[in-house]
Amino acid sequence: MPRSRLWSADRGNASVAVVGGAAMVMVFLLGLSDLAVYYMARTKAQTAADSASLAAAAELIPGIGEDPEGKAREFAAANGAELTACDCAPGGSVVQVTVSVPVSMSLSALSDLKEVKANSRAEINLSGAVP
Repeated sequence: MPRSRLWSADRGNASVAVVGGAAMVMVFLLGLSDLAVYYMARTKAQTAADSASLAAAAELIPGIGEDPEGKAREFAAANGAELTACDCAPGGSVVQVTVSVPVSMSLSALSDLKEVKANSRAEINLSGAVP
């Protein structure tokens, strides 16, 4: 068999491999971007939870604040999150908040993740306070 006939039988196989490789690289890059979006949302949620719990704890100090849950909601919203739970009874000394941040993934068909939640706890110590 002449060499040119063997060579012509392999024509086109490289383009299929290149298209398949390009598709794999694209899915990999979309996965990396989703991972980055998740970690950014997680950081945003934790920042919002921390600020909300500290703001609510400050409202628990007698004579300073009146509405710890309202202040926690305000600080969560200011940081791009929504307050989903607040255990911050007036007169108490411990605050526990949960916030959520919506997240949109590129490969959302493969995941049911729609929001990222974060918790934070703050405590006030009034033992050394002057009455």
